[in-house]
Amino acid sequence: MPPKESGIGYRRNGKKQACEPCRKGKLACDHGAPFCGRCVRRKTTAKCIYHPAPMTRKTAIISPQQSSSVSTDQAGQLQSPQSLGTSHPPPFQGSTELLPETPSREGQNGAIAPELPATQKSVIKRDIFSTWKPKAGWSDMIFRRSARYYGPTSFAAIFSEHQEDLLDIGEDIRKHPGAWPFGVPLLGRERPNGPTARTKQTVKALLNIPSREVCEMLLANFDSIRESSLNPVMVRHCITKLWSTFEAELSGPREEEPMARIADVLFENEETPLAPSPDDPTEWMNTFTGSNIRFEMMGMLFCFFGLGFMSLQDWDPAFKATENDGRDRKQTAWRMKECAGVCLKMCDDSETVNYLVTALIQSLKRLETGCTGDDTYSIRRLHGDLITTSITSGLHRLPDYATSKVTASSEYKRRLFCAIYCNDKTHASLNGTPPLLTRMFCDVQPCLDLPSEATFLPEDELTLELNKLDVNGWKKSDKSDDTYYPATILRVKVQVCTIREEILELALGVNVDGSEARINDLHRRSFEMYQAIPPQLQYYTEGKIPKGSTGGLLFEQSHILLQYLQNKFLIDRVAIARGFANGQGLLDTAMEMIDISMMFWIKRDQLMRFSHSFDWIITYYGIPSAGVICIELLKDAVGRSSIQFSRSDGIQKLTLFIAFLEWVRPTDGNYTLAQRLRKVVRRVLDHVLEPSQKEVRDEEGNEFPFDPMLATFNEMDDLDWLNTIDWTQGSWMGFN
Repeated sequence: MPPKESGIGYRRNGKKQACEPCRKGKLACDHGAPFCGRCVRRKTTAKCIYHPAPMTRKTAIISPQQSSSVSTDQAGQLQSPQSLGTSHPPPFQGSTELLPETPSREGQNGAIAPELPATQKSVIKRDIFSTWKPKAGWSDMIFRRSARYYGPTSFAAIFSEHQEDLLDIGEDIRKHPGAWPFGVPLLGRERPNGPTARTKQTVKALLNIPSREVCEMLLANFDSIRESSLNPVMVRHCITKLWSTFEAELSGPREEEPMARIADVLFENEETPLAPSPDDPTEWMNTFTGSNIRFEMMGMLFCFFGLGFMSLQDWDPAFKATENDGRDRKQTAWRMKECAGVCLKMCDDSETVNYLVTALIQSLKRLETGCTGDDTYSIRRLHGDLITTSITSGLHRLPDYATSKVTASSEYKRRLFCAIYCNDKTHASLNGTPPLLTRMFCDVQPCLDLPSEATFLPEDELTLELNKLDVNGWKKSDKSDDTYYPATILRVKVQVCTIREEILELALGVNVDGSEARINDLHRRSFEMYQAIPPQLQYYTEGKIPKGSTGGLLFEQSHILLQYLQNKFLIDRVAIARGFANGQGLLDTAMEMIDISMMFWIKRDQLMRFSHSFDWIITYYGIPSAGVICIELLKDAVGRSSIQFSRSDGIQKLTLFIAFLEWVRPTDGNYTLAQRLRKVVRRVLDHVLEPSQKEVRDEEGNEFPFDPMLATFNEMDDLDWLNTIDWTQGSWMGFN
């Protein structure tokens, strides 16, 4: 008979002794008496004993998964692996006696990292995979498949529309990711989705969870991240539950064995699809945190850590911590990106798809662009995965506010899809590719203008917050109120991107009617949209004088203005392409865009906590506007400029823009692109400012230093030459 609680012994570290099943399975025991809670839930109370001397005999090393797992027989009863029986013993049995080793941790370049602090040191090094085996019966296991969105034209629509038992086609099932449904795979047991490989990858990722102190430091800097898929309340709750649930594993030495116990929980939870979202906010968050932690939420935490590291300055003490192994800002963020990628791969292996997986891809894309820049093929593929997952999980057809209850989960999904919709338009504008989410097939409803914490309040308090909104979802306020929320910014972005979608239709569509009346209508609606946004988010006063804003408010005001100016810029580009001359409007917009872009650098002391976004601002807003100014300078140099243009003003703006480009740090994702653009702008200025020297070089027959397209510059349309320059790829002027 198991001893009572008073008879439970203590380990050498002062903690209570675990029962034998939990100890052998390397699982967290609640030390309950007469039986622990885990054994009661698993119906293995017959084996729940607290051994007085558990380490007195040598036993084979058993993996955490093998000893704690259960398999389901045909009758639906849970059986432990030991009860399944086997006629053959394992081919190798190791001893629990392990010799102490000196831990060796190598840095990214193979150099030995500094010694860990006392709390991070490892006295014993175990290779748990030397005798590791997957849990019994894994290859024959089947699980329920994640719910997927099917529209009215789907193959099963006619059956699902009629609620008849005879027409119920049942649920799809999925097998274990490592199963062999088509015979022996090409890579055999070395395949990446095999149980051993998946466990190894997961353990390696979990070893990189930052310490509690670093987690708290990153949470304190949450406002600098600005990522809609990472709700601050949800992230804080998840980190708190992570440490309270796995404190024993995370507080001790970061070795494989403790991390394997966390991996066991992740693999166990992936076998069940994400539960429906309860109305209660805490209950909803508990469905994917704590003991219910899932790969998708763990991946989002790694994205938060990575974005948090990216928001720090290069000289921050966090990068000098011993646990960081000497990595700099970009390297540290990339390591978190790799860990988040492992979590996403685990979801792909198990065919897990839901709104949390969508949020993980959105966060991962944001983190990867911060490390590698925005112009990579990997980002394009990741964006395609993002759109596919969001549609598969049904985010594009969420219930209407009029027919559904506002809860923390419903509002999170709404904000997530709004962010994805805006991201799709930004991606299409940046690359000149068709948008993948359109209003024709998506129900684009702006989220409510509520603070992030409001939806997590009790129902009666949430009702009071909802009563503060008008019929359109905006917060009721007077002109003296300058408060705003992340949802306020997101609502404005949705309005901007709704017009952007129409602009992209004209710019990228085939056989699309682009009359002058329609272009003028887009200009009018775009202007009215910007004038109607909350006054506290407008950049100028009534006399078009910049407000004296600082900090986060200045950043949001200027960023929203840039998005509005980008719409004007693209509309004018469409007008010129359609033969409606509007070169003056395009140049004026470009001059204003480059002024606002350089404002971030000029006032960098006030905006330093957002400096990790400066390279993106240069890429998205600075490059196109600088290109237009370069064109006008070159046209003015040959006497072809037909619009009002101050040569001196253009040269001054490009000179300051070069200084901004030189300021971009090597750890910024778009650093390489910024340096290439800097050489382009500098050579244009040299050409404009030194015409006599250029003529001498031409008379001597030397190679002309500019693009050959300039030879026929007089015969080209206003912006055709700009179209021939690929500002993001390759070298068009011999940079080397």
